Amino acid sequence: MMKRVLAAGLISLVLAGTSMAQTGAGWSRFEDAETGFSVDLPFGLFQLSPTEDGQSRLFLETDGDGQINLYQGDAAGLTLDDFADRLSADDPNREITYRAEGESWFVLSGFSHSEIEGVEPLIFYTKVLLSRDGQRFSGFEVSYPSSDKVRYDAIIERIEDSFSRPR
Repeated sequence: MMKRVLAAGLISLVLAGTSMAQTGAGWSRFEDAETGFSVDLPFGLFQLSPTEDGQSRLFLETDGDGQINLYQGDAAGLTLDDFADRLSADDPNREITYRAEGESWFVLSGFSHSEIEGVEPLIFYTKVLLSRDGQRFSGFEVSYPSSDKVRYDAIIERIEDSFSRPR
């Protein structure tokens, strides 16, 4: 009996997190005219922040510490393994706990640990898609405090389900 009560409570918590992630999120389709990739984003929760590189877009959570990065570019002959290896090695504070790949995509996920003592680690989830000809790539990365995992799981699921590859 106790197991059923705990299971029901856990299911309610997950569903509440999913509902909260969708309510007031103001989801809209973002399309990159240059490369043709597109994705649904919760513009009601995130605001575009200026970037200087011209190949990425950074969206910061308006009432929290999460962020969404979108990026695209020329694959420059890199394989998916090359991309994944570079992203894995870019930040020594990152701990990759999950890696998956297919013919034209890969996912990396894990924790980004702060160098500052006592700061909560961030969870990150990265997905990269190659164009059909392998010449271009598009990707997204969502980073958020580990205490927000339940809420962000629903956000990431929607982003991932709507994410399309570049032309």
